[in-house]
Amino acid sequence: MKLKNKISLLIAGTLLSLAGLNLIIDSEATKNTGAILAITGVLTDIIVLVLFMKQEKWVNEV
Repeated sequence: MKLKNKISLLIAGTLLSLAGLNLIIDSEATKNTGAILAITGVLTDIIVLVLFMKQEKWVNEV
């Protein structure tokens, strides 16, 4: 996976998290959808960061 793709996935995950938080705060009717979006965004960011660490071999240095 190229660096450009990873950065775009990080941005997309962050935007999903922010959109989910906005829906959670907005109203009672959209709380479940907002929670799903926020969790999806956070999980996307975590997966991409793990891929960064594996590629750069940060895990082996620690």
